[in-house]
Amino acid sequence: MKYFIYAIDHTYTDELNTCTKLLGFCNDIDGLEKIKKEALKLSGFKAYPDSFVINKYILDKTHWENGFEDVVGEIGRDYLLASDVFDENYASVKELSLETIFSVSHSYTIDRYLDDERFIGVYSTAAKAEIAIEDLKKQQGFRKYPNDFDISEIEINDLLWTSGF
Repeated sequence: MKYFIYAIDHTYTDELNTCTKLLGFCNDIDGLEKIKKEALKLSGFKAYPDSFVINKYILDKTHWENGFEDVVGEIGRDYLLASDVFDENYASVKELSLETIFSVSHSYTIDRYLDDERFIGVYSTAAKAEIAIEDLKKQQGFRKYPNDFDISEIEINDLLWTSGF
C-alpha cells in the first residue's frame, strides 16, 4: 500500500503579487476543514476566503527529482503541477497513525528581494528526508547550494500560521 497526505495552502493575488502560504498537512478532510476554519479567523485569510488550495502528495516521494539550471516559476518560486495519480492502491496516512511528517524544501537567495524555492516532498521519517536530500545534492543546481535544504518536522492537522497578514 502507498500513502498520501493532504496539504492546504492559501494562495492569493493582489495588485502587487501572488503569495502562497502553507497552512498545514492533514490526514483527512476533517483536518483540512479545521485548519481552514481557524485560518479564516485571522486577518488576511478572511479577506481572501476563496483562496484555499488543497493538494495531495504521495508520502516518501521526491517531487523534484531533477536538478535545475534557472530560477523557476513566478517570483522565483516553483509551483508543482498536479501530476500525482491516486487509485485504490493509495490510502491516507491516517492509517499509519503518524503524528508528524517531515517536509523538505530547497531555497536559496538570488538577491536581497528574491529567493528561489522548490518543494521537494513529504516524508514519514527524518532519515528518509535526509536520504532524499543526499541524492539531490548530486544534481545540477542543488550541487551549487547544498546547504540550502530545509527539513521541517510538522504536526499533522495543525495550523502552521498563528497570525494573519
